[in-house]
Amino acid sequence: MKLAVVEFSDYALVWWNKNQREMMREEGREIDTWTEMRRVMRKRYVPTSYSKTMRQKLQRLSQGSLTMEEYYKEMHMTLVRANVEEGIEDIMAHFLSGLNPNIKDVVEL
Repeated sequence: MKLAVVEFSDYALVWWNKNQREMMREEGREIDTWTEMRRVMRKRYVPTSYSKTMRQKLQRLSQGSLTMEEYYKEMHMTLVRANVEEGIEDIMAHFLSGLNPNIKDVVEL
């Protein structure tokens, strides 16, 4: 977490320092974990519609002209960005439903 803060500049650095001072004043401590830092930064910088947008992208995602590896990576990144925590069966169902029909048929066999 501290390594990431070192890379902050301009507005982000000013915002972070102000946020840390407020935390110290209100709660008697600073943010010191990656998880907490991520939560605070998401609240500040990520629009509330982002998760909904990512979930919609996940529903529409299909292999199309992507290779299997590209499709898998795109799906995985979208799951992470949407903050989706589904079981392996649900993830596999999403993955299979977006495969090109000729590949889907082979995989299902």
